[in-house]
Amino acid sequence: MAGLQKILLVEDNIELRNLYELFLREHGFEIHTAVDGEDGLRAAKEFKPDLIFLDVMMPKMDGFQALKILRHKEEYGCTKAKIVLLTNLGDASKVSPNVRKDMDGYVVKAEIELTDLLDIINSLE
Repeated sequence: MAGLQKILLVEDNIELRNLYELFLREHGFEIHTAVDGEDGLRAAKEFKPDLIFLDVMMPKMDGFQALKILRHKEEYGCTKAKIVLLTNLGDASKVSPNVRKDMDGYVVKAEIELTDLLDIINSLE
């Protein structure tokens, strides 16, 4: 857990965002949240997270667009950050190869428990 202490959570669902934020804070992580892709880019630039949980389906800018920018534009400081997509779209095999090479993980929100977030974080260290 030592390497991924600063987490940016980009999620437009307020209940889920609050639930994840509270759980991760209770487990000692420094959390910053954002409500959509554009807000997430601003937050990433300022916060410089070690790990980003990035929702796919969001208003203004979806997670796929935000992922591409975060991964390839140095000014956001996230080219080396771990980025895990959060979605309810199904399994990662349906994600394009270009997106798969930019992400570090893919989580179907409906299929995980809160404690699974800790396993995901630990698997990325």
